[in-house]
Amino acid sequence: MRLLAILLFAVSPAAFAQQPLFGQQQLNVNGEAEIKVPPDQVVMSLGVEVHSKSLAAARRENDSRVRAVRAAVTQVGIAQKDIQTDFIQLGMQYEIDGVTVSYYYTRKAIVLMLHDVSRMEEVLSAAVDAGATHIHGVVFQTSKLREYRDKARALAVQAAKDKAQDLAAAAGLKLVNTPIGVSSASYGGGSSYGSGWGGSLNGQLSQNVSIDAGSGGAVQGAIALGLISVTASVSMTFAIQ
Repeated sequence: MRLLAILLFAVSPAAFAQQPLFGQQQLNVNGEAEIKVPPDQVVMSLGVEVHSKSLAAARRENDSRVRAVRAAVTQVGIAQKDIQTDFIQLGMQYEIDGVTVSYYYTRKAIVLMLHDVSRMEEVLSAAVDAGATHIHGVVFQTSKLREYRDKARALAVQAAKDKAQDLAAAAGLKLVNTPIGVSSASYGGGSSYGSGWGGSLNGQLSQNVSIDAGSGGAVQGAIALGLISVTASVSMTFAIQ
């Protein structure tokens, strides 16, 4: 498994604070770290939209397509527990006069969790062929998020320590023993899903994939999985002399 670590140093605007603590000055530093890891699961949000002159007909057609999509993705490896309906909407589109109904529409969004990322394109193609009209979003995740966050935090702490040593040495100062204050500023790598018409697929796991099937199908062999980022940031305070 590939695992890349990137340490990022950020100097606090008040790096050398003149606030005495038991007669000593303080040095405030931030440490950041980023770990890049391969994803081992992917969340996909699909949509089924149907238009009809009759609301009842639109509902029947939408239900039929959703059942077909569920059956298709089940056949290619998605467990029933990893399929859920995320959004439902019924509505009507008016003519330009604002009174006459042009057509009725029904929309449903389905969220899938796939635990074998190598089969993602196969699943998307099966869903589109079965009747999905939209691919709202794809988010890559790691099931070891807590483990990687712990590693990123440890690297961020070490980055802060190293920076404090470097800054103090450059200024002709010396750190006094261990840090006198530590706080965790932020983490990256969490993810939420629910997208398309009724949500916002904006998880913090970044990836280089963006798909919108629209009225077409998935493009075979055109998706590069790459790595996802897990980040951590800490602030530390040292006494100096």
